[in-house]
Amino acid sequence: MHSLTRPHVGRSLLLLAVVAALAACGPSAPADGQPASAGQATAPLRQLSAADVLQTTVAPVASLLPFTATLNALQSAEVAAQVDGTVQQVLVREGEQVTRGQLLARIDSEALQQQLNEQQAQLANDEARLKLARLKLDKQRELLQQGFISKLAFDETESDYQVRAGELAARRSQLARARKSLSESEVRAPMAGTVYARLTQPGEQAARNQKLFAIADLAELEGVASIPARLVGQLKPGQPARFTVEGIDGAFTAQLVRINPVANAATRTFNVYLRVDNRDGRLKAGQFAKGGVVLAEVNDAVRLPLAALRDADSATPWLLAVRGGRLQRQPVTVLLRADSERQVAVRGIAAGQTVLAAPLLGLKGGDAVSLPSR
Repeated sequence: MHSLTRPHVGRSLLLLAVVAALAACGPSAPADGQPASAGQATAPLRQLSAADVLQTTVAPVASLLPFTATLNALQSAEVAAQVDGTVQQVLVREGEQVTRGQLLARIDSEALQQQLNEQQAQLANDEARLKLARLKLDKQRELLQQGFISKLAFDETESDYQVRAGELAARRSQLARARKSLSESEVRAPMAGTVYARLTQPGEQAARNQKLFAIADLAELEGVASIPARLVGQLKPGQPARFTVEGIDGAFTAQLVRINPVANAATRTFNVYLRVDNRDGRLKAGQFAKGGVVLAEVNDAVRLPLAALRDADSATPWLLAVRGGRLQRQPVTVLLRADSERQVAVRGIAAGQTVLAAPLLGLKGGDAVSLPSR
């Protein structure tokens, strides 16, 4: 091996010096953890999820006064026996539809029929007696005019005729009562509706005024709701209401028809009455309704969840809209705030815009965001 000569060593040292000089002339390295320059800093891109954003839409918003109520038939009747006797037939069952005057049951009417026959026979006798009394009266009147009898004798005959006429009128009244009693042995529906209670069976003994059936007309229902005294002043007859019933899809409508002006002494609440059109038969009496009376409503504005609104209680509320990949502060005007529904109707943003559905920690106007893929 040949050893390095002195000229070669000199050239190597000179090369190292040149490299060191060039390094010294270049930019200095940044300190650890410090940005190279303000121009080199970039904001992080925030990825949003589908739950973070929503598309604005025009939809109705209603301010509701909440209520709960039990639905009952507006028209109902209890059918009782009008005569004593044994129930011979029961012609309807619970759940069946009946019409006004329809025969529901028959009670043994043999004794009533005998009474009617007796009254009819007595009436025939009284009519015959009255006819004879009329003939006597006419004859006595002729004799009186001819002077063959005294006025006293004529008055006695006339009095007998009046007694017979009174007896006949009384007999006719008794016969009418007998006929009515016989007709009451047939129990008939006093109204059209649905039989919801049948409380008798064939062969049972029925007493006068004993309840046999219960009928309700379910075409119109009424709900009774209790409203606190501090809120009842917001209500007035004619206001619409909406409600739902457990187990049935969709919402139903009602109308506030009256308000009890006297508060419940124990609870200091007022009963309000809601009328429900149920001609389609979807609702049943006894169901539990939950909803609200409509105090105000806006139908032609953008509807948003209350959580999407910032500074909602101030005079200048706003929200964050997503435009061009960045969040933009958008002022809006609140037209209606429905606290019970947690919704607001606003003006100032068009339908179809993407906005934050609720505040997100660390996000503000101007931040870059990425929308979720569809």
